[in-house]
Amino acid sequence: MAEQQGQEKTEAPTEKKRRESREEGQVAFSRELSSAALLAGIVLSLTVSSPLILNSFQELMSNIFTQMGQYEELSINSLYNLSEDILATMLPAFSPFIAVIVLVAIFSSIIQVGFQITLKAIAPKFNKISPLTGIKRLFSSQSLADFLKSMTKMIIVGFVGYITYISKITELNGLFVSTPEAILKYNFVVVAEVAGKIVLALVAIAIFDFIYQRWHHEQQLMMTKQEVKDESKQTEGDPQLKARIRQIQREMSNARMMQEVPKADALIVNPTHFSVAILYDRDVMAAPEVTAKGIDHMALRMRTVARENNVPILERPELARDLYANVEIGEDIPERFYKAIAEILAYVYRLRKR
Repeated sequence: MAEQQGQEKTEAPTEKKRRESREEGQVAFSRELSSAALLAGIVLSLTVSSPLILNSFQELMSNIFTQMGQYEELSINSLYNLSEDILATMLPAFSPFIAVIVLVAIFSSIIQVGFQITLKAIAPKFNKISPLTGIKRLFSSQSLADFLKSMTKMIIVGFVGYITYISKITELNGLFVSTPEAILKYNFVVVAEVAGKIVLALVAIAIFDFIYQRWHHEQQLMMTKQEVKDESKQTEGDPQLKARIRQIQREMSNARMMQEVPKADALIVNPTHFSVAILYDRDVMAAPEVTAKGIDHMALRMRTVARENNVPILERPELARDLYANVEIGEDIPERFYKAIAEILAYVYRLRKR
């Protein structure tokens, strides 16, 4: 039971996990939001550019019928000329419409996931070919959500189409006495109205889908405690190994420091806790230096080494504590300690003369 609980994904994803997922192309992306944005762009661009499209279409029809009367029979050249006229007339009218669709499709993706180019998402993955994997995806929560979204969209489109048909049925019956131009304009208005209502409904669905996709993606990125530990080992190193390295570094530092104790002029100590070794060579030093210091067990070892090498040991409890706290190994002693250190050195020099 404990092992199973240890494998539960209860930990928030790390930044490394998020970065790797993004590089693999696995991001929180709502296709519904992109579809709703694309449909909204189509409706708006058609609404704005519909007069231009209608005028171009009328001009095209007029040119076609005019040219058809000039040809006694259809040929490759006549069809080529007609195709050229169609492109020359309709392409400028549809160019803003096409540009808006492309821009909306691009920006709807960039807004959701930012600018990210990766080929890993389209690379073939053989595990996706597995029937077992396919069955799992078929009955997954994502598949259920996709099914519910598809059913909701079908119901919305059918409901909007039905309501619109009921509201426009009397107008539709009167179109048989209208001119072709009026019928064409009316169809544009009805299509824009229906599409606008569908867009509003799809936007609501897209917002909920975007929230769900972000939540679902976050759940997929969740990690077990063991995964977090393994990643920490990969990025920062094994904690036990790092602790061992720090221990070795401390031991090497202590060994070097112990080598400096026999060279010291004096060892200033607190009787039980602190030991500080000082050295002063007036030929090469501007001021006395702390060459070694230790606390507790290290302080006792320093005293033992000092006794073995006939280094004077002086009990100055307050001075030992201050030097240990304020001066690092290899640093000059601050000026405020000069008087006390001078008295100690004078005493040490007198001992040497004796």
